[in-house]
Amino acid sequence: MKAFLEKYNSLKYLLYFFVAYMIGFMILENQSFSHMMITDSWIDQYIPFNEYFVIPYLLWFVFMVLGFAYFVFIDQSGVKRTYFYLFLGMSLSLLIYAVIPTGQNLRVQLYDENIFQCLVSFIYSIDSSTNVCPSIHVYNSVMMCVSLLKSQRVQQTSWLCVALVILTLLICMSTVMIKQHAFIDIIWALILAVIIYCVGKWKYDY
Repeated sequence: MKAFLEKYNSLKYLLYFFVAYMIGFMILENQSFSHMMITDSWIDQYIPFNEYFVIPYLLWFVFMVLGFAYFVFIDQSGVKRTYFYLFLGMSLSLLIYAVIPTGQNLRVQLYDENIFQCLVSFIYSIDSSTNVCPSIHVYNSVMMCVSLLKSQRVQQTSWLCVALVILTLLICMSTVMIKQHAFIDIIWALILAVIIYCVGKWKYDY
């Protein structure tokens, strides 16, 4: 195990951050705020609920695991860039949640008529409708996609680049299609992504 961690030294930083992030996230999830900004807008009224989008929503977890695994075990030259993008964005999101508590009232009544509705119900049960803006689901998807597209190995396979972009778009769409996020949550996640990308480009000359 020691030799393994020495060979893949960046893995320990991922584990440290994951533990710290989850502790911070759970603390915020269990906080009671007297005032909360609701992110619903008129745009959300025109976005239909579609339980089938729970599939790309759940694929986010696979995307994140495989993305980190790729940089830790295969393309270690990109791990610093990826950690910068993801760790900074996720940390800032938690800070924003603490300073500006947010929530949404968009969730629909489900009757578990099929496996897809059951999966959405499960997501609703384990993840509250608070701490939603910016959407970490969207932010992480976009920045992982950007970091992967900067990898020379990935760039050599054009179909993979296209697949990554399509998957990222579907994941972003899924957050509003299953009513886990409001449209404005996506917008602020994209704004945060642009800011951190520009900072990374300036700081590390990517």
